[in-house]
Amino acid sequence: MRSIKAIVVGSLVVIVVVLLMQLAYLFLAVAYNAYAKDYPFLNDIAGSFRYLIGIPVFIIIMFLGGYLTADIARKQVAIHGFLVGVLTASGMIIPTLENADLTMTGIVIFILSIVATTAGGLYWQKEINKIA
Repeated sequence: MRSIKAIVVGSLVVIVVVLLMQLAYLFLAVAYNAYAKDYPFLNDIAGSFRYLIGIPVFIIIMFLGGYLTADIARKQVAIHGFLVGVLTASGMIIPTLENADLTMTGIVIFILSIVATTAGGLYWQKEINKIA
C-alpha cells in the first residue's frame, strides 16, 4: 500500500508543480512579448528562454518528485522514482503526440525526466544512509 501511495503522491506533486510552472511561464511569456514590442532584438532570443530556464526548472521539479516519492516509499526507491518518472513524463508527452511529431528534444526531455526522478530517489537514499 505504501508503494502505491508513494507513486500516486509523487506523480500528483510533479504534475501539479509542473502545471504551476507552465502557468508562470505563460505569464512571463506574455509580459516578455509586451516588452519585446518596444525592443525588437528581444524577439530573436525568445526561444532560448524555453531551453535555458524551462528545462532546468522542469528537471529540478522531477528530481524533487523522485525525492518525495522515495521519502514516502522508503524501500526500492530507484524503482519507485523510475515509475514516477515514466508515468509523469508519459502523461505529459503522449497528449502532445496527437497534434505533433516526437522530436529529438522531446526524447531527450523524456529520458532526462526519468533519470531525474530516479536520481531524486537515490539522493534521498544516500542522505538517509548518511544519517543512519
